[in-house]
Amino acid sequence: TPNSAQLWNNIGMCFFGKQRYVAAISCLKKALYLDPFEWIISYNLGLVHLNTGQYASAFHYFSASINLKPDFPSSYMYLAITLGRLDDFENACSAYEKAIEMETDHMFEFNYAVTLFNNDEIEKARAHFIEFQSLYAELDEEAKNSDPDLKDQITRLTALLEMD
Repeated sequence: TPNSAQLWNNIGMCFFGKQRYVAAISCLKKALYLDPFEWIISYNLGLVHLNTGQYASAFHYFSASINLKPDFPSSYMYLAITLGRLDDFENACSAYEKAIEMETDHMFEFNYAVTLFNNDEIEKARAHFIEFQSLYAELDEEAKNSDPDLKDQITRLTALLEMD
């Protein structure tokens, strides 16, 4: 039906996947209008705004998503990335720690290590990068190869942290 929030959410994320961000935001906002208490719509709006560099909007939608569904750890990781981009290092760290406390995930550790490095917390960055490497080593080859950009980022962070 044309008044289905889930339908508009899915169409919005299809546009997001095609890098049609204005159309994605338009569809997702229609979905949010139809169902303002559906957490995944706010989460997806946060992702689109983070991806387009609209960090204040991303913060708003990730915060809304967390208020609606506080037990989804990825929301905290993306909130942390957003806070880092907004130069709120202390709260970014708190959000990363909340995500890590909720779930063991190699990407939580990796992104936290990057944020720590970018804020001159080299020893803490190394500790989280070591934890990332441990978790990453446990992944199967398909999971390791699912994000080609990640391998380049691992190589760069390894060199920057002088962990060769």
